[in-house]
Amino acid sequence: MRESLKRVLSVPFAALILIYDAIEAVFGPIVRPVTAALGRLRLFQRMGQAIAAMPAYCVLALLAVPFAAIEPFKFISLYWLAEGQFVLGGVALVTAHLSSLLICERIFHAGKAKLLTIGWFARGYGIIARLRDAALAWLKTTAAWRAATSAVSRARSGVRALLRA
Repeated sequence: MRESLKRVLSVPFAALILIYDAIEAVFGPIVRPVTAALGRLRLFQRMGQAIAAMPAYCVLALLAVPFAAIEPFKFISLYWLAEGQFVLGGVALVTAHLSSLLICERIFHAGKAKLLTIGWFARGYGIIARLRDAALAWLKTTAAWRAATSAVSRARSGVRALLRA
């Protein structure tokens, strides 16, 4: 019974991870240079230093506000996609994901050391990181993962060829 439940629940979880990782694979190479360039700007360096200097719970509150505003839109966009509203759902998903990458991850990385001084946060972060790593390790053994990474690789090669031409 427990094994069956585990298998049934792993399918939607794996699908969400695959979608998330696919979005990360597509937008990560675009967003990372942007965030790196922003990180080199004096304004963003000062913001990062200010966040790192804050008390741990202030960093947590600073992270919680945009996270609470942005993350629900990812689920809403998935609902819109499931309802057949592909343009609205796609635009919302891309916008929410990019906003999360540009805002939440920036705050998280600037304040991570302080956040990890909060005992319950550090334990929760460790559990989530281990679950994520285990799920990704399993997902990478699936045919769906191999097909998706192959498609992304072909798409990247095609884009590079177009840019060279």
